[in-house]
Amino acid sequence: MQIPTQTAACGVTRKLYVLNWAIVLAICVAVAGCASPGPPLPPSLNLPQIPAMSSVSATRNGPTVTVRWTTPERTTDRLLIRGTVEAEICREMAASVKVETARRTAQAVSDAAAVDEARPCSAVVAKAAAQPGVAGEAIDTLPTELATGPTRLLAYRVQLMNAAGRTAGASGEVFAAAGDAPTAVANFRARAAKMGVVLEWATEKHASSGVSVDTAVELERTDVGQEDGVAKGAAVKASVKDRTNSIAGLTTVKEPGVIRLRAGEDGTADAGGVVDRSAQMGHTYSYTAWRMRMVQVGGQKLAVRSAVSQAVTVTLADTFAPDAPAGLVAVPGLASEAAAARPTIDLSWEPNDEPRIAGYRVYRQDESSVWRLISGVELIAASAYRDMDVAAGRRYTYRVTAVGVNGQESARSKEASESAPSP
Repeated sequence: MQIPTQTAACGVTRKLYVLNWAIVLAICVAVAGCASPGPPLPPSLNLPQIPAMSSVSATRNGPTVTVRWTTPERTTDRLLIRGTVEAEICREMAASVKVETARRTAQAVSDAAAVDEARPCSAVVAKAAAQPGVAGEAIDTLPTELATGPTRLLAYRVQLMNAAGRTAGASGEVFAAAGDAPTAVANFRARAAKMGVVLEWATEKHASSGVSVDTAVELERTDVGQEDGVAKGAAVKASVKDRTNSIAGLTTVKEPGVIRLRAGEDGTADAGGVVDRSAQMGHTYSYTAWRMRMVQVGGQKLAVRSAVSQAVTVTLADTFAPDAPAGLVAVPGLASEAAAARPTIDLSWEPNDEPRIAGYRVYRQDESSVWRLISGVELIAASAYRDMDVAAGRRYTYRVTAVGVNGQESARSKEASESAPSP
């Protein structure tokens, strides 16, 4: 739009100028794009949103407490968090905690959480860099006065700081127990066996009575590879079905990437060992162990664990022979051939229930006292065999072996003897 130049008649110029701006105003009124933009929005503070209470936990292990949380992906303004943020861990002594009841309403829980978050997070005992959307972890090493002595209640909270050192507030409290922890698992060792991995350690005894301490031993297993080249660190998908075995009770708890084993629970005394029957042949495993005791303090039931043992590694190589077959029975019989019948001795035995059985072999001893293989080069798939190469009235003795897929042959079964019948 052009502004008219000065003319000889100044009054005309002013009228044209006013007219032009009137037209502009009319156009702005007619279209929505010229509406008032309103007040400007305040800049984002880029405050990381503190994770929900359920995402924060505290675990006592020996002289340390490990605090874990999940770092959010967005700020309180719902903007994506860029880069790392700093997590601060606060520890306070808690006098007591009210036990929740079914009568406490959701609103009351929300109000209590709001009060917790409003309180400043003081007594920072640990800091850690945290990545958005990733689980974080920090370790608080307790001073001697908290790592020993009577059981007391500790309260932990987590607050996340932005680059400017500001926070949206601290999480609600989670609790851990101060005081004496169980002694660490000593002389921890592992060895491969056909039944699985045998794990053993020194039992914890009361100093005065010498009786085993009533604590459970927890173990953590990580699959670190297979002999056939499977990538190390693969998660193990297995479970232990037997709660008891020849050494101690055993149960499992599944977690990402690891298998958690527990021995000596449900009142079972610490017998100093356990068998991991879920371990698979051809795998290499790493194990750690710690003792665990449950305590009641301040209305909370909390686990107190010992320091974690040194890791032990064992390869469960497939070098073990199967068990010898059981229940061998020999029965005389006759087999018809054309118009004649010839003597036979039929053998049967209990099938071996091991998972890696390739087949069986049958051995015979006659009056020469020499044992020889009579079932041929090929393994027998079934748990039965008919010996047709016998002479009527002659007595024979038999034994059977099982052969694994690894080529290992078992010990020979118990003997079974029988005389061949006359046609």
